[in-house]
Amino acid sequence: MRLNVYISKSGYCSRRHADTLIKTGKITVNGIVIDKPFYEVNNDACVCIDGSKVSLKSYVYIAFNKPKGVTTTCQDKFADKKIVDFFPENLKGIFPVGRLDKDTSGLILLTNDGDLCYRATHPKFQTEKEYRIILDKALLKKDIQKSISGANVEGELLKVKTITLFKEDAFQSSYGVVISEGKKRHLRRLFNALGYFVIDLKRIRIGNLSLGDLKSGEYKFLEKEKIYHLLFANQKLK
Repeated sequence: MRLNVYISKSGYCSRRHADTLIKTGKITVNGIVIDKPFYEVNNDACVCIDGSKVSLKSYVYIAFNKPKGVTTTCQDKFADKKIVDFFPENLKGIFPVGRLDKDTSGLILLTNDGDLCYRATHPKFQTEKEYRIILDKALLKKDIQKSISGANVEGELLKVKTITLFKEDAFQSSYGVVISEGKKRHLRRLFNALGYFVIDLKRIRIGNLSLGDLKSGEYKFLEKEKIYHLLFANQKLK
């Protein structure tokens, strides 16, 4: 793999910071200073940063059904219940991939793989996220069109990729909504700006990974090859 990827996968720093370390001569491979981030190394190469050896991490990949009321954070002294509180002590090195706000439930990934987190959350990769949303009334056709074309909310352009009706009545209506970006409280802010109140919001899919029958508060481990395939099947991995 490329040297900058190797360093990021070791957990030492991000790929971008690795580029800087390499270009400034801080990295040696098998005792030789390498200043090219795209230099190819084997998994068993001796890679050192300022003389200290770094090694590839053993990665963990977890799909979790986050309940409502849980804060997507590792450290927050004011949070009643944090996402990491659901996991045993030996998994405390994991971190959430992206966020779900406190009042939103559903699928979220946790890992210690920074490269996966980058690919799943950076807007340029356009990773799809699908939600079930319940609104206090039916969406007007013009508002469906507006949500797809985009609405300017507090200086940000918020939009959805698709909307599918599931149930509609006078008091509340449910929809399937797909987005390919994830700004802060994206769907709540968008539909509130269009004049609707979000009663419930649940994420059910990321990429091609579905929540399935995973119950609230439960989690399952995934294999690296499977999770990369499900999330990034349409991306060119480097």
